[in-house]
This record gives sequence, C-alpha cells and structure tokens, in this order.
Amino acid sequence: MRIHFLLLSVCCLAAAQSRLAFEVVSIKPAAPPTSETRQSGAFHVALEIDAARVRISGYTLAALLTAAFRVPLPQVDAPDFARREYFEIQATLPAGATPEQVSEMLQTMLAERFKLAYHRETREYKLNILTVGKNGMKLPRLPDGTPEAFTSNRLSDGRTRMTHNGNVSSLSGALIFGGLQMVDETGLDGMYTWIQDLPPPRAGVSFEEMTQDSFRAMIEAAGLKMETRKIPRETIVVDHLERQSTEN
Repeated sequence: MRIHFLLLSVCCLAAAQSRLAFEVVSIKPAAPPTSETRQSGAFHVALEIDAARVRISGYTLAALLTAAFRVPLPQVDAPDFARREYFEIQATLPAGATPEQVSEMLQTMLAERFKLAYHRETREYKLNILTVGKNGMKLPRLPDGTPEAFTSNRLSDGRTRMTHNGNVSSLSGALIFGGLQMVDETGLDGMYTWIQDLPPPRAGVSFEEMTQDSFRAMIEAAGLKMETRKIPRETIVVDHLERQSTEN
C-alpha cells in the first residue's frame, strides 16, 4: 500500500508540474454592465493577446469557463453567481507559449485562484442548426484573403450597428453573450460581410433577447435559416468555485 501511495503522489506531482500556467496574472473585480454602458460602448468585452501579454475585460466567471474549456455558455453548469461576477485580468505568457495554449492556462488559473473543481458530462441540448435557405446565400462572397474585421457604430435612431467580416463559423463566438448556440451546417467556407443591428434598450426586453432577435434578422437577410434539434454535447459541470479570486 505504501508503494502504491508513493507512486500516486509522484504522478500527481508530475501532472501539477506539467500544467501550463500564466507566468504572472493579476485579477481584479469589475463593475457589471448596464444598458447604458452596453449601448454607449463604455463596457468592453474582449480577450486580447498581444505578444506575451493577455488582457481579458468584461468577462464573468462563466465566460472565463467557456474560454478555458472552449464550449458555449449553455454547456457550462455553474453557480448563478458565476454569471454575475465580472473581472478584469492581465496576464503574461511564459516563454515559448502560444495563443492556442491560453485556454489551458485559464483552466490552471481558475483552479488555483478560484479553486475550481469540475467534471464532464454529455447532455442533450436544443441547438440552432444553421442552413442555407431555398433561394441560396444572398450575401456576396468577399475576395479570398480578406482579413477578419469587426466594427461597431451608434446610428442616429439609437441602434448599434455591428459589421463583421468573417465566415459563417466565426458568428458562433459572437453569440456566447447572447446565449444562443449555433451549429453551422451551411457548407459555406467563404468570407462575408455580416451586418447586425442591435436596437436600443426596451423595458421588459433582456439584452439576450435583443441580441438573439437581431441575429435572426441578420441571417434571414443573408438567405440563411435556423431550425432547432436535440444534439448531445459535452458539458462542464462545476462542483466547486469560489466567488472571488485569492490575492494577486
């Protein structure tokens, strides 16, 4: 029994030592957004990687979990507070690390600073399947090599116009904060210019509802359609998570 315990301890130590982690990380609580800060652009949501520096702003703990495990928000089963607590994070990558490894470093950060414990389950979800409508794609395909780009402008009637050059699959990430999951079955691989108009805040209408309605209007104008199906998907189930980070 003593030999078995020693081997288990060595294996656990080796796993901990091989775990990818940020070299330096600073985590600070942030104020939650309001309808005014969302519409004015004062509330900034971003995960930016510049050389060895990582900056994350406007993320909840639930959003950090989606980035860490690369799953959409509905596939994260976490406490309610994980969707209410916002954070600003500054981190430095270790030498030789790549942007693709940031998700694993976020897992380490959540485990060390928020005491995350979790397990994985497969659950069925009603997902929105995106396909091409009977009249075909209406948007012109952009020239090959067109870079992905995103702009946001406030219109005179109070709407926020978001213009995005990207392929169909790139739309999925923009929907995480709208709570709308999408599976791309269009078979389209080109780049297109997508225009989504978000209306000004209305009483009794949530930000998620407005985002989803404006997305549906955008894809309908593009000649695409959505239908709902049940599909099995991996789920990250949180067993333990602290509300606040341990000290920097």
